[in-house]
Order: sequence, then C-alpha cells, then structure tokens
Amino acid sequence: MLKHYNIAAVMTDSPERDKLQFLSESIITTNHSFIRWHGRNAKHRYNYLYSKEELKPWVDKVKQISLETAVVRGYFNNHYGAKAVINSLQFKEMLGNSLSEIEKQSLNHAQEYYRQKGHSSVPGQVTPDDMTNS
Repeated sequence: MLKHYNIAAVMTDSPERDKLQFLSESIITTNHSFIRWHGRNAKHRYNYLYSKEELKPWVDKVKQISLETAVVRGYFNNHYGAKAVINSLQFKEMLGNSLSEIEKQSLNHAQEYYRQKGHSSVPGQVTPDDMTNS
C-alpha cells in the first residue's frame, strides 16, 4: 500500500523494550525515505545522547539508502538537553559532510551547555538534572 501511494516507510531507532528493532531495517517503499532516532531509554525515550559507536551502523544504512532513493530525511527526536543538536551534527560529520562555521559553533555551544548544566556525559544515561531542566 505504501508503494502504491508513494509514501515512505519510516525507519526508527527505538528502545529495545519496544520490540521495534525490525523498523531499523532498511525499508524502501518510494523514492524518498525517512529515519527517526528516538533514543534508547525505555522510560524517558527522548532523553538520550547517542554515542558515535551507536550511530556508526546507521552511517552505512543511510549511505545505502541514499543509493536507492532520491532523498533521505533524518530526524533526531532525542531533544532533551540539546542532545538532538549534538547527535545530528555529529552524524552529519560521520557521513563525511563538513560542518559550516555556524554548525561547528552550534555543536560546541550545545556540548558546552550540556557540560555546564551537569548533564550526564555518559551516552544514554539520564540524570535528575536532565529531567528537571527539560
């Protein structure tokens, strides 16, 4: 049905507890694709900082998908504490794209803000400060 109506199947990265890992597989239904990174915390799913190691498998997936579709859209939905800003800019670099000066400044600013507010520097870990400042 998705192919018939030219609708992209959404691929996701979600907590294991959700048992949705099958949605992490490449599913191409049209000439564009969409990926959402929700974070991997089961309880506070959007409060998650991906490590580069966790994002690494997605680099090859996105590169392969980009060969099969005209447009690949990605959305980091792990927004607490500027984690989406950090991860999206890191991922852009991991794909081999250079960051503009403004993007570099934004990444540095978000990382510094993150450190100054006492947020956990451990990927995936939620601190009480994360929950009250979100």
